[in-house]
Amino acid sequence: MKNISLRILLVLSLLLGFGNVGSVGAEAASIGIEQWTGNDFTFLPLSSVQYSGYEIFKEEQGDQGFQGDQSVRIPYAQYMGKQVTVNEVVPFADGDNKKDYVVHMTVKDTGERLVGRSMRGQLAGLVLSDDLIKARQQFLGQTVYPKFRELPGVYVDGVLPQAIAIKIGGPVTVVDVSAGNVSQEPISLVVSVNNEKAILPIAYSWTNSPIQPWTQTAPWEKALFMENPRNSISGSNELWNKIEAGIVEENMTKEQVNLSWGKPFSIESNDSVWIYGTKKLSFEGNVLHTIETIPGILSVTPVENK
Repeated sequence: MKNISLRILLVLSLLLGFGNVGSVGAEAASIGIEQWTGNDFTFLPLSSVQYSGYEIFKEEQGDQGFQGDQSVRIPYAQYMGKQVTVNEVVPFADGDNKKDYVVHMTVKDTGERLVGRSMRGQLAGLVLSDDLIKARQQFLGQTVYPKFRELPGVYVDGVLPQAIAIKIGGPVTVVDVSAGNVSQEPISLVVSVNNEKAILPIAYSWTNSPIQPWTQTAPWEKALFMENPRNSISGSNELWNKIEAGIVEENMTKEQVNLSWGKPFSIESNDSVWIYGTKKLSFEGNVLHTIETIPGILSVTPVENK
């Protein structure tokens, strides 16, 4: 079977019936799974399901699928990029006093009825179609400032892409927006970096994310700045050079530490202690107060932003 251009399919998926376009720059509305009825979702191009199929089933085969029969999963090639409208969301007890949901939906172009079951409030493989529209409106053509040292390259003509090095908080231009290949970050911003193209994966809203990570800030803010951080975040050129070099020192803010070393291995004491391998960082409020070495732990290099 010949490879079909993923880019062409994703562009088509953006053009097919996404409904009314809202105002440019409109804020994302995070929709809890209980309120999905009437909303449209798009199947993501997940590499993890190319051979096994999406863990979603034709309605008449739902009971088989829920019992673990992988043979009745709907096939990737037939559904990738298609849209469904949610008809009904039915809660069910999932043990340990947890609640999940059976989601009934209809494929928009065929009327076929499908059903899936969430895990921790997430139904893997789908992105809210309105998020794709709003992300395209907000970011396409804009200069943004990623919070990473490198970004994955763009897959072209079957060639495995190489990672592209960038400066943390350095400017890139968004040249395209498409459905992504990771459920947790279901939207890909295609960005231009020194005449090369790279992928900046984001989640635009918290819709179809496990409920625990939800915060008051938009999830895409974990991945990028909308303004040059060298202007919007205090710090001298010397400090920014240290962040670029992966150096952390006392009196840095939490955001500066996060930019330099990335997400902590663990967080303790109500967010006042961050652990990176052998390093224990203690904060007073938002400012790093002390850096200690934890005895008796094998050395582990801190996670850097990538």
